[in-house]
Amino acid sequence: MKKIICLLGITLFILSCEQPEVGYISDNIHSLQDTITVPRGVFFSSVPPAVEGSTYPMEWAITSITDKNGKVTTELQDKHEILTWTAPFDPTTDTTLELAMKKLKLSPQPSIIMNPVSGEFVFTQASKSVVEDNFIVNVSAKNVRGERQLDNFTRVKMGPFVPVEFKTEMRSRLQLGKGAGAYDTGYTYSVLNDSDPKVAGVLNGTDPYITITKISEEPKLAIKVKMIIADSHGAALDPNKVVFNYSGSAPLQNYHDNTIGTVLDSESTTFGLPAPPFPQYARNYTGNDAYLMYYLTTADAFTVDKAAFEAANGVKDWSKYIDPATGQIRNRAYIRWGMKINDSGTWEIRMKIPYTTKK
Repeated sequence: MKKIICLLGITLFILSCEQPEVGYISDNIHSLQDTITVPRGVFFSSVPPAVEGSTYPMEWAITSITDKNGKVTTELQDKHEILTWTAPFDPTTDTTLELAMKKLKLSPQPSIIMNPVSGEFVFTQASKSVVEDNFIVNVSAKNVRGERQLDNFTRVKMGPFVPVEFKTEMRSRLQLGKGAGAYDTGYTYSVLNDSDPKVAGVLNGTDPYITITKISEEPKLAIKVKMIIADSHGAALDPNKVVFNYSGSAPLQNYHDNTIGTVLDSESTTFGLPAPPFPQYARNYTGNDAYLMYYLTTADAFTVDKAAFEAANGVKDWSKYIDPATGQIRNRAYIRWGMKINDSGTWEIRMKIPYTTKK
């Protein structure tokens, strides 16, 4: 009996000396995106992978990349000189070109980078130089418990370069004034997002109300954006009649916040940054709504084209919108942009206001 007790004691002692297992690493770590579709030439990031309960911190690395046929390739990891912003443009601090240029860095970068902590993939503007379209990415993941080699972790499909993204709804709106600063919506023309079938016309200049076209390859690295607001017949307004849209005492976010100086001529306002994208600064919103940029027109910019309106929309009672002092319909334009321009050069953004005639 004493021997049995002694043996049990020795066994318990030995067991108590063994180190407990530390951490856990799953056999089912996987990407949440079977295929990551990447627009060429644009900064883009993936979602973090699923670690399935594995102990943090994790350490991630790309081990190899192959083409669609399984042949090892370095094309996504080859470096190219690109001009990048180290921090977004901020009009409150970047008040001169010299100050803004301090945020720009010309450096060799690969097209793909894997965040070693989060496991996210980041795709840089260097991807504009990538020739092949399809890749398979193999990675490793490790933690205190061990390491997993994750072959065929995800596929990367390179899409075409997207010079303009339609991040949120754009609106060209005629507002009808009831007096005392109150307005009704008379008519709204909108382009919703990248999937809107109107996008093709916007980019090739054939859309009836909103167009975004590149008019010069210069400047090569910088970007200029020429904004024109016109009546429904195409006659451009004096840019001094295009004003901020205020919320309380402060204007809503606008392109004047996204430029180092403005250039006005008889029909346009031109904004500029030393490198795309444009815009970058949003004073009110985040996410896709950060690309909303607002303006109004003054009350003396247009007259309402009643005949055209009624021909398209039916007879309307205009009486509550008539200004008794002038006998004309009170009106203004509500202007809402919502795109992101990723390319350098000079761009013209033009918006016609429905059923209006320039005074």
